[in-house]
Amino acid sequence: MRTYRYKVQTSAFGLFLGIGAEVHRSQDPPAIGHRAGTRVWLDASNITDTFRGKPLLLNEHEIDWLLAGLRTVADEIESIETTGHILITVRALEIVETDYDEVALAPAVAEWAAAEFGLAPGRGRITRDTGTGRYRLEWNA
Repeated sequence: MRTYRYKVQTSAFGLFLGIGAEVHRSQDPPAIGHRAGTRVWLDASNITDTFRGKPLLLNEHEIDWLLAGLRTVADEIESIETTGHILITVRALEIVETDYDEVALAPAVAEWAAAEFGLAPGRGRITRDTGTGRYRLEWNA
């Protein structure tokens, strides 16, 4: 299992999220998971909160953020992994509530995949709207 720690630190805000995941390859589509590409799938059904050592159940929005991140790299993964289906199973998240927002899941999983599959890093950038306090994710072209 590879672990990637996504960090953003500015004078206005900080975000931290660690993600641990592994890759499973098979000729057939997986029995569980969400499709992120033609042959790339996400399984986030059995995650451990590594700070608390307890199971962590993600909500629908958090799953959507993970899928958004994987979709940005799915074509590149499929060009490298030319046979069969690729299931990315998220096993662990390191979440510090004071430095967490679900938007960080997208670039964190994209950067995890970049490290795992040898892709170029630096996929997305998170900024914070000072007026609303909301985080925004901008993907690099």
